[in-house]
Amino acid sequence: MSLIQSAGIQSLKEGLSKLKERFDCTQGEPYIVESNKFKALYFDSESTQSLMDMQAPIRLVVSYTETMMGFLLFHTDPRKIAMIGLGGGSLAKYCHHHLPAASILVLENNSKVIALKDKFHVPQNTAEFQVLEADGAAYLRNTEEQFDVLLVDGYTKLGQAAQLCSEDFYASCLACLKPHGILVINFSGAAGLNQVYQERIDRVFDYPSVLVVEDDRMNQILFVSNGSGLQASAEDLLGRSSTLSKTHDIHLARTTQNFLAQRKLDAS
Repeated sequence: MSLIQSAGIQSLKEGLSKLKERFDCTQGEPYIVESNKFKALYFDSESTQSLMDMQAPIRLVVSYTETMMGFLLFHTDPRKIAMIGLGGGSLAKYCHHHLPAASILVLENNSKVIALKDKFHVPQNTAEFQVLEADGAAYLRNTEEQFDVLLVDGYTKLGQAAQLCSEDFYASCLACLKPHGILVINFSGAAGLNQVYQERIDRVFDYPSVLVVEDDRMNQILFVSNGSGLQASAEDLLGRSSTLSKTHDIHLARTTQNFLAQRKLDAS
């Protein structure tokens, strides 16, 4: 989830605001609003759950989703990816398209969100790509599967889902990660509990997490690893960013710089 605040996206929000106000009677149920250029998923008129470029459905439009793809800096060739929270499927579509060797599992507990997935060009279920209606916390708690990458972006109309913020949930995440696997969580930048959540994560994981603040300060993206991957040298990370940017048109260079700046601050 991201509140639309950047200049270009803000103009889109203003252009759509009158149109979508009439949908707010849905009382938190997901609905779609379209302009000539974009299609957006909403639960209310205040926050955008997902945004799709109508001419380039795979492109990541909202900044925080690009930052979440920063897991590539630490795991360049993941083979098993799990996601909690579908939204409009931005991350799922991007990974499916750009990481064809990866098996992708998306866990979404809102059947009405899943019912809209075709509207956002989310691929049909196959052996290697599945969207399941399931509570992500319960699924991880009960599965024996392990993943290279776990992406958590689970929000409701009230904010981040409570079951995705507990120490028990973070322990389930750790248990589901392969050695050197990466957990990435999207936190709302407006939430005052992010430090509490990070402290819970750091009590569970053996290696310290890094919380990267988006430039617009509307989201904070937490990275943590089941291994020492996040401690890679600045030179190595900058080199990986340069290489990955040849095939990934996302702001990896900026993510790398923000990550390194935060890691340095944490170490001081």
